[in-house]
Amino acid sequence: MTVRQEVLLVALAAPLVAAAGVWSRLLPQTLTVPVWYLLVAAPVWEELFFRRVLHQRLQQQAWSSRRLISFSLATWIVGVVFVLAHLPFQGMHALLVLLPALVLGRLFERTDQVLYCMAVHSWFNFCWLAAIRVTAG
Repeated sequence: MTVRQEVLLVALAAPLVAAAGVWSRLLPQTLTVPVWYLLVAAPVWEELFFRRVLHQRLQQQAWSSRRLISFSLATWIVGVVFVLAHLPFQGMHALLVLLPALVLGRLFERTDQVLYCMAVHSWFNFCWLAAIRVTAG
């Protein structure tokens, strides 16, 4: 599957996953930070740090390319650190950011472009916000 096809698949699945997560109460039902932060600031600074700094450094290690369930060890490590970083703000809901973190890690490894990761991260957050809005009213 090409990168374009993967991104399209993720983009199409994100609204459904977000709606199911909000509807089932697996995802948070309310906002704790401003919308601009979720759509712009968080995707920019988190992807710069987690992909461009942490992920890129881990990729330089010989062991990091080993795969576990089709994701590299570097992607898994960054995903777990991403979850841990979200725990203080989201509690147990933070566990649900692992799957998006793995998707973003795979995208970064395939493209070496943090800008794509920022855009997809913002899309994930937008879908979650839209799901909150739709299920609330």
